[in-house]
Amino acid sequence: MKVEITRVKKYNASWNHVISVNGTPVAIAKSAKRAGLIAAYIDGAVIELHDGTLVRQLDKVKEVSR
Repeated sequence: MKVEITRVKKYNASWNHVISVNGTPVAIAKSAKRAGLIAAYIDGAVIELHDGTLVRQLDKVKEVSR
């Protein structure tokens, strides 16, 4: 499973970080720290993200990519 973080510029706005798994975007984060936490969670680290909806979606991604 290849997890990748890409920094992208929104039109006439700030930068965002897109987290992709095997080339498919799965999440967007404003800060690099948050993007790193999400990527670590996808890789299997025990991290408290405090966002139930995001955690459920990331769990689905982890299940499919196995």
